[in-house]
Amino acid sequence: MLTIGLLVLAAAIAVGSLLYGYSRDAGAEFGGADGQAEEVITEIDAGYEPWFSPLVGELPGEVESGLFAIQAGLGGIVLGGAVGWYAGRRRGRQEALAPAGPATAAEEDRGSN
Repeated sequence: MLTIGLLVLAAAIAVGSLLYGYSRDAGAEFGGADGQAEEVITEIDAGYEPWFSPLVGELPGEVESGLFAIQAGLGGIVLGGAVGWYAGRRRGRQEALAPAGPATAAEEDRGSN
């Protein structure tokens, strides 16, 4: 019952976020935190000079999307590997703690002949 409730909650959050996104201005460009931080810094100190400049200049949108996709893919691989690692450790512990007896009736029959 808890699993169904969690699935309903996850679906409600997903649908709610989509509806919220569609209710916003569709023509607005996503500014991101960097642009907002720059505005706040110039409000606080108009003479502020950045410490360094980026290694690469402004990248086209396709390159940024590609880099983000690579980052997301690598993150998925790491997350999947970690989940698999811990699931394997858990299964190994359960098998090590299991009683050492015949697992099925067929194995028991083979052993008695």
